[in-house]
Amino acid sequence: MKFDGNALRVAALIGASTLVSQIAAAAPAHVVLVTPRGETAMERTFKDELQRLVGPVRFTLIKPDLSQPEDLAALPERIRKEKPALVYTWGTPTTLAVAGPYDAPLVADIPIVFAVVADPLRAKLVPGLRSPGRNLTGTSHLAPLVSQLGTMHSYRAFKTMGVVYNPAELNTRYMLEDLSASARQNGIELLVEKVGLNLAGEPDPGTLEPQIKRLKDRGAEWLYMGPDTFVAFTHRKITTDAALKAGLPTFTANESAIRDGNALVGMFTPVEGMARFVAYKASQIIKGQAKPADIPIETLQRYTVMVNLCVAHAMHMPPPASMLGYAELRQPADSAHPANALTCQPLQ
Repeated sequence: MKFDGNALRVAALIGASTLVSQIAAAAPAHVVLVTPRGETAMERTFKDELQRLVGPVRFTLIKPDLSQPEDLAALPERIRKEKPALVYTWGTPTTLAVAGPYDAPLVADIPIVFAVVADPLRAKLVPGLRSPGRNLTGTSHLAPLVSQLGTMHSYRAFKTMGVVYNPAELNTRYMLEDLSASARQNGIELLVEKVGLNLAGEPDPGTLEPQIKRLKDRGAEWLYMGPDTFVAFTHRKITTDAALKAGLPTFTANESAIRDGNALVGMFTPVEGMARFVAYKASQIIKGQAKPADIPIETLQRYTVMVNLCVAHAMHMPPPASMLGYAELRQPADSAHPANALTCQPLQ
């Protein structure tokens, strides 16, 4: 029997090519998660949902320190070394450090999906929400401000509202602009205090308690916690504990400040729903079904109102009966609702 050497070589090459294709197809996609919080319930839900949609995924977590400019500046190079198929970012400062503004992009050659960015337009991440026009898409998370203020009024009517903000964050500047405009339209006096700085010129969490007490002394009837990473997430426990100590009820636009802190009431997009929505957008990119530039940046149109009954009890501010029909209640640990059980801490 004679063998054609050329035919054998061609067959071998075809076989090797097929094998390489099969291995490549079987290799899990690599996704880098960039979040200053580390892995939380949101990232875990995102990971689970993405793998349900696309199959096995290899994840690498990068946890930058937002207080260190050099750490943020190093993110693009750290990400490129990982050679991921996609990047997930959490929050406006992190997303800007990775992607850059649309007119001065940083990581432009790797698809990016973001979560918990309050205002992608004013942050200059994209020129438009319906068509981002760059290798980036994601979701926003805030309920309309008019709805937030309406929830506060429904719980307890007020004429004066206070806010402590970190001026180093873009989000807080936009928050103050919007709050000021809404306050004027609704006859509300807005009291403002800045986070103080330490000797190194960095925001100092030790100044939160005295600033919040000052707001209370000036006549604030509510403390508003909006999209401020320093105040409302990183130091949410310090902020809400200080408000509780001062006898100042806190409204939050962020879920973590009421689930992991002592905010009285909040209105927000639930973390799990938002994480699944981001994962769906990521799956479209990984599967090649759509390009980030063509995937709209959207906000889920379903919001949760939550009341912390431990704080309500401590402050002698029970929720109005009308709110009990639609609000999610975080119950004391000795209640008949163990899923949301809390251990009420005595007011200091």
